[in-house]
Amino acid sequence: MNNVATSLILSLLLTACVSQTSPMDAQPEPQPVTEPELSANLASLEARLTNTMFEQNQQLSSNHHAFMAALQQDIRNLKKQINRPVVAPQPAAAPTSVLLQVKDETQDGKLVVGETEQVWLDIVNDSFPARIDTGATTSSLSAQDITVFERDGKPWVSFNMAHEGVDEKLQVETRLVRYVRIRQASADSIERRPVVKLNMRLGRLSEKTEFTLTDRSQMTYSVLLGREFLKDIAVVDIARQNVQGQPQRPTPANE
Repeated sequence: MNNVATSLILSLLLTACVSQTSPMDAQPEPQPVTEPELSANLASLEARLTNTMFEQNQQLSSNHHAFMAALQQDIRNLKKQINRPVVAPQPAAAPTSVLLQVKDETQDGKLVVGETEQVWLDIVNDSFPARIDTGATTSSLSAQDITVFERDGKPWVSFNMAHEGVDEKLQVETRLVRYVRIRQASADSIERRPVVKLNMRLGRLSEKTEFTLTDRSQMTYSVLLGREFLKDIAVVDIARQNVQGQPQRPTPANE
């Protein structure tokens, strides 16, 4: 009986051991790598690494050449710009009408006059050189042999004008407007001068202008235009002369 039990127990134990070491649970053991296989793997890896490095060097070399070529072209373009002659821009040509306006008129319609101008006096039908003097208050006219007389109950004055380049004197008779007192800068005495009003032309302007009569035969100009005439109608550019040119002469009535 004991032998039978022992045999049965041994059978059960062997069956359990066999079931625990079944083929499904067993792990395969790694196979050892031989030396020829290891050398072959290393050689393959080294070849791939060398090929990759070669391709990267080729790409870097290509990029470097392209960069250097672009840089050299930029340098050549810059040298061309430096050596190129500089041409100053030409100002746009102004319309002819604007040039004429700037020449003898301001934008608000005032005449531009120089240090000297040519004026026309209707009463003697002739032109005279005139000096523009902003330091003088009144305008003056060269007159000799001044005589005051009465005509139709009104005061008149006669005088002779000396005209440069003409030997004969021009005799003038006109209304006497009034007398003014003038103090000369070179003298302490006060001079009493007769005043006349004559039609004068300067450029396109025709204006009734008051003149004091005085002997200017020792002066360069027989006509002097002062501030009372210039105000509100003209501006003076002392750096220029004869800006207005020859005055416009009156048109004869029969034309």
